[in-house]
Amino acid sequence: MGAVFTPVFYIFSIVAVASAIIVCGYEWVTVITAMFLIFLVACAAADINKGIVPDMMCVLIAVLALIRFFTSPVTTQSLISCLCGAVVLSVPMLIAALLIKNSFGGGDIKMMAAAGLFLGLDKTIIAGLIAFLIAGFYGVYLLFTKKRGAKEKVKLAPYLALGCAFSELFGLFFLEVLHTFI
Repeated sequence: MGAVFTPVFYIFSIVAVASAIIVCGYEWVTVITAMFLIFLVACAAADINKGIVPDMMCVLIAVLALIRFFTSPVTTQSLISCLCGAVVLSVPMLIAALLIKNSFGGGDIKMMAAAGLFLGLDKTIIAGLIAFLIAGFYGVYLLFTKKRGAKEKVKLAPYLALGCAFSELFGLFFLEVLHTFI
């Protein structure tokens, strides 16, 4: 866990809490959202520093998802959304990891399962779209500038955390805008 608590972690944690307050206001949901964002920052910081996503952070995100789920009105639709969110990205990532050597790390898969449980189906899809687009564009940039080779590993947790954070804070707005154009 020493890989988590770096100056970068503290700076981005402050940004996460401020973002939660700005977007959610001063409500109970703000505390849950801020904690989720801090756990995502911890996952990203650990992956950047040590190349791992701590299991404890994934467990904390999953526990936070359960707290959020049981403190809001429980419906069959919300239950299905949370369960589908937990598998919609993590299962394809797991299959890819089993079929293609070094495609995804176990920590990335566990992080997305826990975050998907927290976000629900729609927001998880948005999070994955954003994360993989940004990681892909950055990977192409690194290849073209010859800063990295095609076989080198990319630490994915920071991109996944960014996608999840964006989706949690702005996912519903993003869906509304999307629905106006479709």
